[in-house]
Amino acid sequence: MDIQYLGDRKEIIPVLAAWIYDEWSYLYPEMTLQYAVSLFQERVNKEKLPLTLVAFEAGKPVGTVSLTTFDMEMRKDAPHWLTSLYVAKQWRRRMIGSSLVKTVEKKAADLGIRKLFLFTTDLTLPDLFYLKLYWTVKEKTTYHSHPVIIMEKDLCVE
Repeated sequence: MDIQYLGDRKEIIPVLAAWIYDEWSYLYPEMTLQYAVSLFQERVNKEKLPLTLVAFEAGKPVGTVSLTTFDMEMRKDAPHWLTSLYVAKQWRRRMIGSSLVKTVEKKAADLGIRKLFLFTTDLTLPDLFYLKLYWTVKEKTTYHSHPVIIMEKDLCVE
């Protein structure tokens, strides 16, 4: 597996946008596929936010993750977010998601970010995935009429 910046592989933006749209458009009823494309067009940075990393197997994209600011408009106290973590279904359970998370955490730390946040609508995911990567549950709430779990990770702790 190879992890690259989206900025080096802009031609795959439509693939990533389709993944994210298919997975989470229910959470944002106003979202269109073209809007998802525009989000990724903004995430082609390498040394500032927003940025996206993409996992490849044999040159084919198999997963993605982004670093953004203020992912939840209601949470102005949480500036830096891990977002859009997605691994193609046929590639799950192969440590790709974990590798993407660890790589994006390192990038965030290199950029001077001390704490990251994320939210998930999959209420089983914290126990099955994120807690094993040393994320902690910050709160359970509702976002766009759906239950979510907000998690955080202090990047300064070894």
